[in-house]
Amino acid sequence: MDLYELEIKDLFDEFTHVIQFNTIDGLTLLHGANGVGKTTVLKIIDALANRRFTLLRTIHFSALRAKFSDGRTLIATRKAQEASERPTLEFTLFEKGGRPAFPKWSPPSASKLGIPRDMIEDVIQELNQVGPNDWVDVTVGDRLDFPAVIDRYGDRLSQYSHGAKTPSTPKWLRDLTAGFPVYFIRTERLTGGPTERTTRFRGVRDTATVPTVRTFAKDLSTRVQQGLADYSSYSQKLDSTFPARLLDPEIHIETPDEASIRRRYNEEGNRRIRYVESGLLDRDAELQLPERELDEGELRVLNLYLADVRDKLSQLDEISEKIELFLQVINAKFRRKRLFVDREQGFRVVSTQGHLLGLESLSSGEQQEIVLTYGLLFREQVGTLVLIDEPELSLHVSWQNDFIPDLLKIAELAQLKFLVATHSPSIINDRWDLTVELSDGE
Repeated sequence: MDLYELEIKDLFDEFTHVIQFNTIDGLTLLHGANGVGKTTVLKIIDALANRRFTLLRTIHFSALRAKFSDGRTLIATRKAQEASERPTLEFTLFEKGGRPAFPKWSPPSASKLGIPRDMIEDVIQELNQVGPNDWVDVTVGDRLDFPAVIDRYGDRLSQYSHGAKTPSTPKWLRDLTAGFPVYFIRTERLTGGPTERTTRFRGVRDTATVPTVRTFAKDLSTRVQQGLADYSSYSQKLDSTFPARLLDPEIHIETPDEASIRRRYNEEGNRRIRYVESGLLDRDAELQLPERELDEGELRVLNLYLADVRDKLSQLDEISEKIELFLQVINAKFRRKRLFVDREQGFRVVSTQGHLLGLESLSSGEQQEIVLTYGLLFREQVGTLVLIDEPELSLHVSWQNDFIPDLLKIAELAQLKFLVATHSPSIINDRWDLTVELSDGE
C-alpha cells in the first residue's frame, strides 16, 4: 500500500501543502524556499506512520489528509487546548466510497496511563534511562521524554498501568501504519545505531555503541554467509540426485543443439564470474568445452548440468544484485581506494597501493555514503517510504549529481519509495519532473 497524496492544512498556521507522490519512479523531490516546512513535512509523515503522537501534537497544523493506493483516506485533526494542556489529536479512517470505516479515535495523554517510570527500562529493553524523565532508544539513538516513550512503546507498557485502563492504539490504525512503513534517515547516522553489548551493574545499564559502518560490515558478513549456506545446501541436493535424474528413463531430458549449449555455457560462466567479483564465490579453474563437435550423449549431460548450474546460482541472485549495486555506487565515488566484499569481514577498503584501510579511518562523507547505500539496499523493508532531509548537507559537491540516479536504481532493485527534501539544484539536476514545490503563498 502506497501513500499517493498528502494534504497538510494550516502548517505553522500559515501554509497549506498538497503533495502528490511519484508512484511510478518511486522518487519524489520536495523543494521550496526556506521556512515553508520541507523538513516538517518529513517529520509529520514519520510521526504519522510510526504513531509518534507526542511529536505530531507539537507541530502546528489543523488537519492532515492522507490518501492511500487502496482507496482509503486517513484524516487527522489537531485541536489546540489551554496553554497548560497538550493539543489533542483525532483520527478517522474513511473507506474508498467516503464512508467512515471506524469510530473516531484520539490517543490518550501519557499522564493518564499511570505507568511507573522506574520500571520502563526493565520492561522495554531497547530503552536506557539517562535522566529522571529521559531515555535513549539504543536501537536508533533517539532521546525520548516520557510522553515520547508512551507514544513509541505504549502498547507494550499499557498492561503495567496503575491507573484506569486506557485503550491502546486501535487495531485498524496499527494495521494501517504497518502496511505503510516509513523510515526517516537522520543526519546523525554514523553512530548511535545498534549496540555491541548491553550490561547491567547495580541497576545501571552500560551501553557500548559502535560505529554504524562497522555494524553494517558485520551485518553483511552474516547475510553473505547465510546466502552461501543456502547455496551450498541446495547445490548438494542437486548434485546428490544428478546421476539418478540423468539415468531415469521416466525423466525426459531434451538433447538441444550444440550452439545453444555453448551459448548457455558461456552465459553461466560469465554469471559465475560476476559472483566471484562480488566476493560471493571463489575463483576456480574453468573447464573449457572441447573444440570438437559434441556427441548426443555429451549434449544431453551438459543440458542437465547447465540447468542445475542455473538453479544453483539463482540462490545467490538477490544478494548478488544488491552487492553489485552497492559496490558500483560506492566505488564510483571513492578516490585512491576501493571497497570490496569480504565473507568474513563484510566489506573492506583497500588503497590503490594495496594497503588495507580501517573502516573508521574513512572520511565522514565516505562513511555516510556507505551507511546510506547499504542501509537502503539491505536493511529496509520492501515497500518502505524512505524520507531523506537535505542530503546535500552530508554529500560532497561532486557526488550530488549522482544522488538521484543512484536512488532511482536503489528504488527499483530494493522496491523502496523515496521522499527527498532539498533546495540544491545539484541534487535535482535535470529531474525537475520528479519535484513538488512547497509554495510560500506569495
